[in-house]
Formats: sequence, C-alpha cells, structure tokens
Amino acid sequence: MLSDKYAPTTLNGIIGNYSAVKRLEEFAIKIHKGERTKPVMIFGATGTGKTSAAHALAYGNGFELLELNSGDYRNTETLKKVLLPAARSRGLFSRNIMIFLDEVDELSKKFDAGAESVISQLIRESRQPIVFTATDFWDQKISFLRNAVDKVEFKKATSSEIIKLLEKIVKGENTEISKDVVQEIARRSDGDIRGAINDLEAMLGADASLLESLGMRDRKIEVFGVLDRIFTSGDFNRPRNAVAKSDIDIGMLINWIDENIPKRYPIRSDISNAYQNLSKASLFYEKAGRKSYYGYYRYASILASSGVSMSNSGRVTMLKQYDFPSNIRYLSSSKKDRNAMNSIAERLAPILHTNKKYIIHNYMPMLKTAIEGSIKREGVERTKEIISMQFNLYEDDMEIILGRKLS
Repeated sequence: MLSDKYAPTTLNGIIGNYSAVKRLEEFAIKIHKGERTKPVMIFGATGTGKTSAAHALAYGNGFELLELNSGDYRNTETLKKVLLPAARSRGLFSRNIMIFLDEVDELSKKFDAGAESVISQLIRESRQPIVFTATDFWDQKISFLRNAVDKVEFKKATSSEIIKLLEKIVKGENTEISKDVVQEIARRSDGDIRGAINDLEAMLGADASLLESLGMRDRKIEVFGVLDRIFTSGDFNRPRNAVAKSDIDIGMLINWIDENIPKRYPIRSDISNAYQNLSKASLFYEKAGRKSYYGYYRYASILASSGVSMSNSGRVTMLKQYDFPSNIRYLSSSKKDRNAMNSIAERLAPILHTNKKYIIHNYMPMLKTAIEGSIKREGVERTKEIISMQFNLYEDDMEIILGRKLS
C-alpha cells in the first residue's frame, strides 16, 4: 500500500508537527548519550503520523525495534516473556532496543489488570527506551501511565501539508491525477494523513466522480485500516472493534469486503465461508432498513467484520491493493446519465400521468423501441420532429434514451 511505501524512514520525513518531532529528536540524543529517559507517549488523532514517527525514530537512529500492538496485550504471560527480557538486555551488535507499544489505549478490558502490571514493571526496570502511542491519552484504562511518561502530542496536518505529500506520491508513482482531485482529497481528509494517502490510492486510475463515494473523513479508522483488521486478524474482537471505532457505513463496508474477499483469501473454503457470513450480514442490513429496526445493524456489523475474519484458516494474500467496489464505481460513473434520465421522466410525468419511477422502468424501454423503429422508417430528422411534438423531447434526450448518438 502507498501508506507503507511512502512511510518516512527518519523524523525529517514526518509531515508537520515540528515541535513534537523536535521533542523526539531530543529524546533520541539523550539515548545516544547514555542518559536514562522517561518513556515517551505520542498521542493524538488517528492518521496524524504517531506510528510512523515511532518507526522513523527507531530506524533513523539505528535502534532495534520491538513492537507490540493492542492485539498483543491480551496475554500477560507473553508480555512478561517478550518485554521484560528485552528491557534488561542489549540488542544485536550492542545496539539499543526501542520497545514500542502501539495503541496502548486499546488495552482489552479482559486483560487490563495483568497488562497494566507488566507495563508498570517494564517502566521501572527497563534499561532501553520505551515509546507508547495512544489516540486518547486521557482514557481511564491508561491513567497509570500519565505521570510515568513524557507527553508528545501530534496534531492534525494542514491541507497544504497533505497536498504537498500527495503531489510527491503522485510524482513518485509516475501517474496522473488532477490537482483538483488532490486538493479535494486533502480537504476531505480532515488532517488524517494516512487516510488521505489511502483515498489517493483508491482514486488512482479512477474517475473523479468517485470522490463522492469517499465521503468526508471524520472517523478514527478509515476503510483500508478496517479491511486490514478484518482480513488479517482471524479473531473476533479486533475486526469488531475496528468497525465500531470507524464511521464507515455498514452497507459501504459490505461492498468493500465483497469486492476484496477473493483477493485476500487464497483458499476456496475460506472464500466460501467468508461469503456465507457476508451474505447473512447483507440480509440483516437490508432487513434493518425494511423493518426500521436498527438493532439488526449490530448483527450485520459483527457478521461482516468478525464473521469474515474468522472464516480465514490462516493464509492471507496482501500483495495486491484493495479494489474499489465495482458496483459503487458503476453507480458513480453512471450518475450523470441517471440524473438525465430522471429529468426526462419528470418532464414526461404530466404527459403520461404516472410517476417517474414507473416511467423509467416501464415506459423508457418502450420509448426506446419506438424511437429506433421510427428512425428506420422515417429517418433521423423526421423522428426528431415526431418525438419533439408528441413528448416534448429533443435530440439530447433521445440520445440518452437510446444510449448512443443519433448520427
């Protein structure tokens, strides 16, 4: 994915947040001098570059990286076996090991107490630098960390900073995309850098009208991040939580999953099981709308996320990028024609004494046949006169109905 391909390898590559980056650079200098440092907590909204900054801090300073994320915190014994020995030792070739606990505010409720104890012990005993990230620094689950860390806040990037980055990626990919689209992606991103890059990836080679399907980005986890957790987790909680923390419409998510199951699951039985769960999710989603009982959305969400995730028997293909849902692509690309058809039906309604929907589904096919027959018998010019006189339709209208040019 482009977000991985263009991830910064040093702190100089971080977008914006200059004062925060300077704090991290000072942290690295102290480590190189052999000074004991408090752990650093990088916190801020999703997509501001927290995880990228932690990686850049490690790679740019030659630290070995020991990384754990929220899915690893559930097993306290594993935390003890992995974290504590690393905290007391030196890395390969006597390099520093940077212990990185990502998304620490996502500690599972079931394992909070054990994880808290191990992490507190880690901070007391570690001879190695420790970096945490969190979206919500004030989450009650991590209140035990507040006085034990140095806070480094990452703020949302500006539109101009995101535009500059997107233009660099477009140039690096040797592709073409209009400046208007780049600017619109940046505007919609609401400061979410990773989200903007993912939206750019979705738009490469696509019609500009598809921008309407992306929507404004005002969510914690964007669609590519949610899809990653669904297809790679293989468990119940992480995919469900990812969907719960996003603002992605369940209907839209079902379309994304539907399009990408065969690209991610190479085993036929996994594909079959995933589609069975997704079809049930779709049924609950449709039923929620018909019955106006929105509790069904919960079942749809769980089946689409955890159900599809647990259909995976262990093999996932991640080499190809996610495909935009083809049915939404079609609806977006055909929107202009559908709007024109609606306009024609609206003008025909007083003449045919029925509603627009009935006209489009029943009268339009007959009208198309009548126009084609008239052209064969009377010719194009005479047909224009007849249709104009009887239905108040003109050449452009006839071409929309026929789906082709008259001449």
